[in-house]
Amino acid sequence: MSNGRIDYYKEPFRLFFPIGAVLGGLGVSLWPLYYSGILTTYPAIPHARLMIEGFMASFIIGFLGTAGPRITSTFHFSPKELFTLLTLLLLPAGLHFGESHRLADGLFVLCLLCFLFIIGRRFVARRDSPPPNFALVGMGLLNGVAGAILLMIFENQAYSKAYRIGLTFLEQGFVLLPILGIAPFLLPRLLGSSPSNDLPESRTLPPGWIPQALFAAGVGIVIDLTFINEAVTTNPINGWIRFAAIAFYLILKMPWRGSSFLGNCLRTGLVVIATGVAVEAIWPQYRIGELHLLFVSGFSFIVLTVAIRVVFGHSGNAHLFRKRMPFFVVVAVLVYVATFSRYVADLAPKARTIHLVAAAIFWLAGLFIWMAKVLPKVSVQDSEE
Repeated sequence: MSNGRIDYYKEPFRLFFPIGAVLGGLGVSLWPLYYSGILTTYPAIPHARLMIEGFMASFIIGFLGTAGPRITSTFHFSPKELFTLLTLLLLPAGLHFGESHRLADGLFVLCLLCFLFIIGRRFVARRDSPPPNFALVGMGLLNGVAGAILLMIFENQAYSKAYRIGLTFLEQGFVLLPILGIAPFLLPRLLGSSPSNDLPESRTLPPGWIPQALFAAGVGIVIDLTFINEAVTTNPINGWIRFAAIAFYLILKMPWRGSSFLGNCLRTGLVVIATGVAVEAIWPQYRIGELHLLFVSGFSFIVLTVAIRVVFGHSGNAHLFRKRMPFFVVVAVLVYVATFSRYVADLAPKARTIHLVAAAIFWLAGLFIWMAKVLPKVSVQDSEE
């Protein structure tokens, strides 16, 4: 920031968060538009891709693009890097609208590879090492690359094992693993406490960093192996192993003492993620509805929570972190009602359309409230910076 002017390439979230919110809104709006007759093509694939490659990817890139250079004490994004990432993020979204999924997935792979290169430059030039749990962040980005490549190659073989592996890598691993990697770093800051396992600042990896990173990566490998095995067998043991890995990691790595409004929101989202995995293992016949428990009340709720922390923290509103935010209570209620309605849609086939549309409307209502309360602060700079 300089002379009261916001340099968006220094804090990429100021561009990526609004774009992500818009793409998420468009992705969910496809269902009411389809059932109202405005759209004639069933929107399952465009919806899923816009939510992952548009909504989720925008928030992941915006967060890491802002936090990464600060964590490693390196140089911020350049205008060229920012423009490249924005282009490679928006083009796939437009192509998915046009049903050109293979080309869109290919450009999304290029987007993630460029982002990995940009972040990798900061890691090489670092003056401080990132938290060891961020090994899961890197694995999540690689999940996105591998998943999109498999979907691109096997687009016309939707029931093949390779396609199903690609689907779980992209739609679950790409988001789940970064959330697990970032949560132990972020939650203490939401609680206003010092992380109990912070390692000393050092360009060289400090003692204890490698074992912790290997543990995090091991959890990620176990989760990925369950994704792969699910494409081979429908044995529910895969879900239970994934649940055990997630629960063990969260119990060991997350601070469960202390309380703050946003901190408790993050905790709730993490618990919902573990619960969603367990419920899927118990009733695999309702897998699609149960995955929306993971996606809607887990992934999207956590994304909106973390984005509040980032936006408020960079706009001079950090004092609001520990206070209850009435607008976000309303957003949470709408998100959870949307989740319930989407789950019931698979249990009540005769009322499926009504519940699908209702779920979309409730989630969109929550998103619009969030956008109205949070996004105006994106253009506000912190006077202390």
